[in-house]
Amino acid sequence: METTMRKLQQRYRRAIEEMEKWDEQQASLLSSFTNASSIIDRLQVLGASKNYGSLQNVVGIKEALLAKQLESLENYFCQTRDTIKEFHGIVKSLDKIARDANQLVKSGSSPTSKQMQLRVGTWSSLKDCLGGLRSISEMHQAESALKSAIVSSLTWKCSSSEIADLRRLLIDQPNIPKDEVQSILDLVFANEIS
Repeated sequence: METTMRKLQQRYRRAIEEMEKWDEQQASLLSSFTNASSIIDRLQVLGASKNYGSLQNVVGIKEALLAKQLESLENYFCQTRDTIKEFHGIVKSLDKIARDANQLVKSGSSPTSKQMQLRVGTWSSLKDCLGGLRSISEMHQAESALKSAIVSSLTWKCSSSEIADLRRLLIDQPNIPKDEVQSILDLVFANEIS
């Protein structure tokens, strides 16, 4: 049982590494999304000739500015799509870690239902460990789907309030309750990780 728990802890350490990558991608996504949002807000201002003042008389300035902004916007859209792909990769890794952990336990001594629920010292039960990995994987999968939907919803036609709502959802990550993730990690690592 102790050997199996140590191996499960290794799977959790890999899951933690994936969650750290997730946090890095989250920062990248928020940056690209914020930049794209700023451009979308500017497009509405740049589209109105009255906002150019004395520059209205400069031939082609409005078109040139709009073209440059649209080019930058497309670059940020590409960055957000690339980041979404990274999230999908992390989700696949977390799912594989959960499946590998399940296979590890099953391929061992094929524990009985009672053994699966048995707690050893401060460690959680095998059942709880496997369930925790599955929960972490499912949380990230749901959040990845939400992020994909949000990024798909951001267009140059969005209003400022729509953009603000979408950004709030990205920041909140409602499908990944940090306290629940931490309680899962605390159960598995007992006093090893605070």
